[in-house]
Amino acid sequence: QNLASDYEEMKTHEYYETEKLDGTSSTFYLNQGEFGVCSRNWELFETETNTFWRLAREMDLENKLKQVPYNVSIQGETIGEGIQGNPYKIKGQTVRFYNVFNIDKQEYLNFEEFKHFISMLGLDTVPIITGSFQLPDTIEEMIKSADGKSDLNPSFDREGVVVRSLDRKISFKSISNKFLLNEK
Repeated sequence: QNLASDYEEMKTHEYYETEKLDGTSSTFYLNQGEFGVCSRNWELFETETNTFWRLAREMDLENKLKQVPYNVSIQGETIGEGIQGNPYKIKGQTVRFYNVFNIDKQEYLNFEEFKHFISMLGLDTVPIITGSFQLPDTIEEMIKSADGKSDLNPSFDREGVVVRSLDRKISFKSISNKFLLNEK
């Protein structure tokens, strides 16, 4: 709804669409040889009880990022048991990735590079709804298109969608009204 003044111009771009997962944001980076883990707003110290660090170690993210020939950060949604009520009904916890940022170039990898990067590291992306998406005629239609079932658990109404331009210069989310109504 806050894109009204830019929406017509935004329709001239090509996009891809992913499911917005109901979890908690996490970032993992390797910069100048230093590996780090962050929640949405904080860089985290490694402790035995920290979920983000435990997942980083279980997924061997530090060693995987060391294979990359540039400084990099990867962002994902941590989901599973004990997180947001685990609407996906998965066992344990995991991270599904949605962004790769080349720190040296100060830019996000485009859609094809992102998919290749995550695949090469043996990681999973958030569910990709479509790799070729055109914005609907109206914002109201865009909001309505956010409704749908989760790819991870078809008995759960997805939180919404995230729409990104293929070149990664535009990104926004559309939250499902059905999801919002079920949250009350």
